[in-house]
Amino acid sequence: MNRKLLISWFALLLCPMQQVISQNPIDREWESVLESLLSDDEELSSSDREELLMLYETLHSEPLNINTASRDELRELLFLTDEQIEDIHAYVYQHGPMKSLGELQLTGSLDFDTRRLLRQFVYAADPPAEKERLKAADILKYGRNELIARVDIPLYMRDGFRYHSPQELKRYPNRAYLGSRLSHSVRYSFNWHNRIRFGISADKDAGEPFGGRNHAGYDFYSPYLYLKDMGVIRELVLGNCKVQFGQGLLLGGGFSLGKNMALSNVRRGTQGLKPHASTQEYGYLSGAGLAVGAGHTTFTLLGAYTTFDATIKGDTVIGSFKQDGFHRTELEWSRKHNSYRYTWAANTRYSYRGLQVGGTAIYESLSLPYKGQDRYWGLSADISLGRPRYALAAEFSLAGGKPALICSETLRLPDSWTATWLVRAYSPDYRALHSNAPAEGDVSNEIGLLTGFSHSGRKLKVSGYADLFMFPEPRYGASERSNGMDLRMEADWRIGRRDALYATARFKAKQKDCKYTRQLEYCLTGRYRLRWTHNCRSGAELKTQILFTRYDFIAEPISDGWAITHSYSRSLADDRLDLNISAALFHTDSHDSSVSVYESGLRYSYGFMTLSGKGARLAMTVKWHINGALQLNLKAGGTWYADRDEIGSSQQLIDSCHKEDISLQLISKF
Repeated sequence: MNRKLLISWFALLLCPMQQVISQNPIDREWESVLESLLSDDEELSSSDREELLMLYETLHSEPLNINTASRDELRELLFLTDEQIEDIHAYVYQHGPMKSLGELQLTGSLDFDTRRLLRQFVYAADPPAEKERLKAADILKYGRNELIARVDIPLYMRDGFRYHSPQELKRYPNRAYLGSRLSHSVRYSFNWHNRIRFGISADKDAGEPFGGRNHAGYDFYSPYLYLKDMGVIRELVLGNCKVQFGQGLLLGGGFSLGKNMALSNVRRGTQGLKPHASTQEYGYLSGAGLAVGAGHTTFTLLGAYTTFDATIKGDTVIGSFKQDGFHRTELEWSRKHNSYRYTWAANTRYSYRGLQVGGTAIYESLSLPYKGQDRYWGLSADISLGRPRYALAAEFSLAGGKPALICSETLRLPDSWTATWLVRAYSPDYRALHSNAPAEGDVSNEIGLLTGFSHSGRKLKVSGYADLFMFPEPRYGASERSNGMDLRMEADWRIGRRDALYATARFKAKQKDCKYTRQLEYCLTGRYRLRWTHNCRSGAELKTQILFTRYDFIAEPISDGWAITHSYSRSLADDRLDLNISAALFHTDSHDSSVSVYESGLRYSYGFMTLSGKGARLAMTVKWHINGALQLNLKAGGTWYADRDEIGSSQQLIDSCHKEDISLQLISKF
């Protein structure tokens, strides 16, 4: 690999680019908001990031009237604290409806950055004289239809796609992929004021058959129908759905919050019923859910029959749940929907003036036993209380008779300081198949204390946490009781109107078995990130990041990793084109010191990319707004390695030191 050429490419991006025609402020602002909401929490998985992105996209397309939005509706905006929500309601109560969003700065606790984010999801208008009635003509006229089609084209050949002779396949049937190299998906959705939503998503991964033996065409379909606020019917969902109650100990089908987000969202656990509109092939239920209510009480019932992939041991028991959704080889195809479960759940919830009390019950029957049983049951009780100066939340659950508890409290101190505590205690034998609560590992066999703080000033925001945790019984990688700690600090400093600095530092120490000392030793990992953002007068945005990682485990060489990234974003051609170019140089001693780099992408594909080894990456995204109803997006990217002649292994092997991809996406709104 020519290192001088790589450095030249990277330096080119650092140089100022010539001024072009003015940007599209609305689209550029929304893209910037999305990136700020999604890029600062590396704990989020790709599936959680997609779920969060879809939530924000939905709320952005159907904004709330700030003068009529309920507390629960505002809580869906995870960047708002309970104090800020209370301040908004108090201002509207005392001074009447806001005439413009400029009044947000008078509420007290909303800083500049939060007001900037909030403007993308709310508007100010007089409250309607009466609730909007359902009329078929209005629903069809004012409902929003959206169709998104995407195709990913790899410009390389993996070993699973090469020609394999009949003799080779007879001996090794899983060496060849069953389908083509292309991956593609289609999504259709309809939304009327977030009260009526329906749609379907279809997806095929690279290597999966399309047609042929797959008579359904696409490998995965996710249909759904969702109704909200229809008289006594508060929520109704049919098809693929997710459900979450309490803090997620028993039913936590929503997206998982990392520790940093969990501390700032103490009372955000209860989400109720939600449609599963993404292309993720795991973590949903297929069935029907109904929530009815009167006054302050809501009662929810759910019934589902869901098929899923699993590894079967001896044709008699489930060894593990297969969550990747791939069906590319004969072995993976044989596991497609080879198991199923029946799920019945019920929840009762009472809400009044910031107080919520709920109870949940669930019973599940599996087609084959898993960890010694084919029937699972659970009960839980939860409570939360929100006040201007403090917030409390707790849930106690029994799953198969084994307990789990989580409690949290937030105190709002003078001068915009906030302190939070979160205590969790999960029995070693606690086993809830849909649990999704804050944890270092699984929601089982863990005791922990998570404490955090935050401060929001005019130009400086700081936050951090310390998490002390213990695993009472042996777990994977530790043959006896073990413990650890996780520390994180974050600072966001706005320097004037055009520049900002953002920094994070995270240190984790966790015990695991050491084959050299034959006892538990601490594995140390440190991750550090510094980002500078500059908004040019021409409308362009420049971002430069420096990342460093260190991995240290006794009797093993210390492994370091670093990366330097730079991105350039702006709008061109009379506001019709949005351009983003990013480049990264990276150098890591091993996979243990890999670096996670955020990279802008197409719709529903914002996320972190893990880089390890020695090399460089260059990517470009172009979004062409053909007209108000049609948009064409293109992303092209390539990664080059200086320390290897091939990439990957087994069927994923690429016989080259570089790989390039092209992705196309068409969005139609009508």
